Amino acid sequence: MSPLKTRHLELTVLAVVMAFLLALTLAVSSLIWREHEDALRNSAAQSSRFVGGAVAALNRTLLGIDVLLASLEESLALSEQHLDTLDTAQASAMLRSIIGRNLMLRRLALLDAQSHVLAASSFSTIPALPDDFLTRVSAPQVFDLKISAPVRENSNDEHVLFLARQLKLADGTRVVALAEVLVMQLNTIMVQGADISGLEVTLERSNGQLLAGMPAQDKLLGTLLPHALPQGLLDTQSRPARLTGQPALVSTQSILYDDVLIAASVPLEASLASWRAERNFIVLVALVFAAMILAAGGFAVWYLARMAQARLTIKHSKAEIEHLAFYDHLTNLPNRLLLTDRINHALINSQRKQTFGVLLFLDLDNFKNINDTQGHDVGDLLLKQVALRLTSHVRAHDTVARLGGDEFVVLLEDLSKNSLEAAELAKRIGKTLSSQLALPYELASQSHKSSASIGATLFGADSASAAELLKQADIAMYRAKAQGRNDLCFFDPQMQADISAHAALEADLQQAVVQHQFVLFYQPQVTAHGVVMGAEVLIRWQHPTRGMVPPVQFIPVAEESDVINDIGLWVLQTACQQLGQWQQDPSTAQLQLAVNVSARQFRQTDFVALVKAVIGQTGIQPHGLKLELTESLVLDNIDDTIAKMTALKALGVRFSMDDFGTGQSSLSYLTRLPLDQLKIDQSFVRNIGLKPSDG
Repeated sequence: MSPLKTRHLELTVLAVVMAFLLALTLAVSSLIWREHEDALRNSAAQSSRFVGGAVAALNRTLLGIDVLLASLEESLALSEQHLDTLDTAQASAMLRSIIGRNLMLRRLALLDAQSHVLAASSFSTIPALPDDFLTRVSAPQVFDLKISAPVRENSNDEHVLFLARQLKLADGTRVVALAEVLVMQLNTIMVQGADISGLEVTLERSNGQLLAGMPAQDKLLGTLLPHALPQGLLDTQSRPARLTGQPALVSTQSILYDDVLIAASVPLEASLASWRAERNFIVLVALVFAAMILAAGGFAVWYLARMAQARLTIKHSKAEIEHLAFYDHLTNLPNRLLLTDRINHALINSQRKQTFGVLLFLDLDNFKNINDTQGHDVGDLLLKQVALRLTSHVRAHDTVARLGGDEFVVLLEDLSKNSLEAAELAKRIGKTLSSQLALPYELASQSHKSSASIGATLFGADSASAAELLKQADIAMYRAKAQGRNDLCFFDPQMQADISAHAALEADLQQAVVQHQFVLFYQPQVTAHGVVMGAEVLIRWQHPTRGMVPPVQFIPVAEESDVINDIGLWVLQTACQQLGQWQQDPSTAQLQLAVNVSARQFRQTDFVALVKAVIGQTGIQPHGLKLELTESLVLDNIDDTIAKMTALKALGVRFSMDDFGTGQSSLSYLTRLPLDQLKIDQSFVRNIGLKPSDG
């Protein structure tokens, strides 16, 4: 390596080191700044919470005093007295009694407009009221609580506040109810429970007049503090502390009364104390780290590091080139090239294992609208979230790929050795993906909705090429869009027809229950002598377009979901209504009505309660109702079956077992069942007497 190249290498290494140190400096600075802002926010939040609590506590206290003063009009019966007839002794005794029950108050007094004491809890020297205070309180149309400026008591050198409200005598004379409160007691209420370092709390008017404060500042009481604070709701600003004037976070909130607010000042020095310790630690760690980097310098070390970095760069570059060739740059999903390769491998694997898989082709509905109206950046965010949702809801060995635009492909391998089972599994997976893609997307602070049309094609050992499968799935996807979007469509025409018919039948069943499309027929049951002993309920579905649909076509579909419970309940209610009509006619009163019960309906935990409710609503005699159960239903959970049958049997309901002989059990369990009738299947008796073993 030439000296020039060596020099270039040294300069390169030096530049890298300097860039790293610069990045470290920026990162440390950014971290310190964020911690600084977090510390201020936390302090502001703590101060705001404190002010809210202090305001609530002081409001409760002042409201109690206000209510007390207002109640003096009733307690002293002022509305019934005149100024010249007021019993001062009795009123004073009443005030002493009241103040004895209120530790917050130093004194209660009743004054006239000329400051003459009409009654008082204590006639010791009352401090001189502030100028104009009594005038403000006794002014016409003033009926709210007024708070005075602080006044020093000469007797014990303590500051007090006067709280007063106007009352009226029977002759309309205005008098003033006055309460005396220690400033120190208000301080205690405001700072109760406070645990904030350096906290200053002030009670002041909107013009800055200090009414109370902690730490106690007796010399400042009653003076106007600089920079009057705004009234209103909770507000926190950076401004000088109210008592010391040092830089602080000041939170303010008005109280309920007389243009007064509470301010809490937290000095920035205290707010940032923990931050400074963290900052010093971060700086120390950064300096140590930078020193370690510089100490590791040296021409040989940097030279070897540069060589290693060069080799690593080459390796990463190759990996990146390979990644760009096979993966989508936006979503990091496999692209068409890699997908084609994986489909080919899946076809080989299906041929070897004789298994079936499914290819799902997804296209986002109305993606162009989002892209055009919100911009490509928002569209890219949507595509990334779609990719994440798809990969999160398929198996680890399945492939999710992006072909471009808003088209995605999901390759599901090894679903089943049976094509129908594989298709059903793919249908469930497709519905899961569809529901996930239909959930709202948070894009650029806005919520958006989307959906996907999905085309599916089944592949197995004899399937076509990857290109043909993609084409088939693409065609199926467009058919799904043509059917109304947000749907899944299979390419195989016959499978698509079967699935579509099944889905349509299931949807029609839901509507059939709501629109009362079912009808009941009653097939007579006769004895060997031709006497009608009852009837069996037969259900038919009168569909507006399908015509009369027999049970064999729709009952299996209904039993796959809870719709069979709705149908069964309707049948039971309707049949019992008919039975009730028969029981009111003497000629048909003895007839029994047999109603078939499905396994899903019978297994409901509240089945017994439902039958009881129907019997009660229709008013039938339960002995006329016969519930028919199949042998397979009974054997499924015989203990549960016996418990439910026994409970209904106690009401008088009868039971019949249908299709006996189709199961694989012995006759021993029959003795445990409270059956009234046993219907033996033809297959059970058809060959009796024909086989030697029957003997």
